[in-house]
Amino acid sequence: MVFVRKIKKKSGTYLAEVESVWENGKTKQKVIRYLGKEVDGKPVKRVKTSSIKIIAAKKHLDIEIINHIASELGITELKKEILVMVYSQLIERPSINKMEEWLSYTDMLDILKIKNISTSKLYDALDELNNMDFSKIENKLSSIFSNISNESNAVIIDITDTYFEGNSIEGFPRRGKEEKVKKLMQIALAVTSVNGFPLFHKIYNRNISGKRIFLEMFSLLKENGCSATIMDRGSYSAKNIENINKLGIKIICGVVKDKYFRNILLKIDKNSIYRKENRVELKNTHVYCSSMEFMDGKIIIVYNPFLESLRREYYYEHSEDEDIASLLGYSLIYHNTDLSDGEVVKKYYNKDTVERAFRKMKGVISLRPVRVWLLSHVYAHIKICYLSYAILSMLEYRIRITGISGTEALNILSTGYNVYLKDTESNIEWSENIEWSENIELTKKQEVIRNLVYKNR
Repeated sequence: MVFVRKIKKKSGTYLAEVESVWENGKTKQKVIRYLGKEVDGKPVKRVKTSSIKIIAAKKHLDIEIINHIASELGITELKKEILVMVYSQLIERPSINKMEEWLSYTDMLDILKIKNISTSKLYDALDELNNMDFSKIENKLSSIFSNISNESNAVIIDITDTYFEGNSIEGFPRRGKEEKVKKLMQIALAVTSVNGFPLFHKIYNRNISGKRIFLEMFSLLKENGCSATIMDRGSYSAKNIENINKLGIKIICGVVKDKYFRNILLKIDKNSIYRKENRVELKNTHVYCSSMEFMDGKIIIVYNPFLESLRREYYYEHSEDEDIASLLGYSLIYHNTDLSDGEVVKKYYNKDTVERAFRKMKGVISLRPVRVWLLSHVYAHIKICYLSYAILSMLEYRIRITGISGTEALNILSTGYNVYLKDTESNIEWSENIEWSENIELTKKQEVIRNLVYKNR
């Protein structure tokens, strides 16, 4: 009779495959082979290298890290099929119809504890996400982000176009910011000024002006406790400035050089601005500025001699109007803050945080093209991209000391596989040990990223 015997020694409890034999009139146990060691009450098998067979290798490390961050942000409270789409947007971005096949090469279902998944369940999850009160999710994330980074309440807002297809979606093709003529919708996104954490967004299924969109966004700013905002010149209008001053929100905003301001600029003595004491250093250039009182705040006149030179050369090839040419080096900024002219100019021209956010959503997270056809699914897809970006921005914050971007970190983590192994020679019925898995040893960079992400665990 063959059975497994525990052999206790000072160094631990060992397991051996033995059989009972009759020898010299007595029953003895003859060791056939040593199997391994018992650790925490569970057998750890001893296996010959020659008998090990790799039966699968699945993506693991990037999904593990994404899931940990999602858990910190409370995103894992959502339906698990929604999480599958959020996580996949960060990793591979397969279409819904190909999701089942792609998932078979990952550990995502095991990590999320999902037994099975289907295309119909994923579409049902899109409908569920679209019907949720998403503002509650945004508010919860916003609260978490504010507690994590202790950022000031300064917010940057911008608008982007995204294109979609679908015969069931009403509307005619229109020309967007990128001069493409397709069906489009506009998305306004608010992010924190330092780390680019998303605070809220709004979708517009029509082509309307930035001025009108920002007018609607002002009330959201106040509701979200935002005390200051930085906006592009596309949002400027006297009405918007008047409304935001009534709300008591501090603003830095680009100003369009309309007829009123062109007349003012034409009367300015350029030499009074182009002086050393008015010089402001920016990231890649320097400018000169002066200011004047305007609507309970100030208008800063910014002059960039280098930009003027470049634009004049191009302009002279196409026109001869000297009045227009003389304005080419100027730009205007309105603000109602207590900051100096130089500080305002730096904050405005270094406001690429929200633009980086949109680049990530369009590029890494694939905000477009939207590969679903129903309008409700288009809205849900944008929300999935929003949640994906929330995770990405948090990953970037956690590893900020490395200088590695969130997208670079995901690429580094993408080679962290879980290898599934099998002992081809075992004849002992230990179902949990005949097949097992091992994580591939982490690279130095992977270990650094993982340690930083788990630092506060």
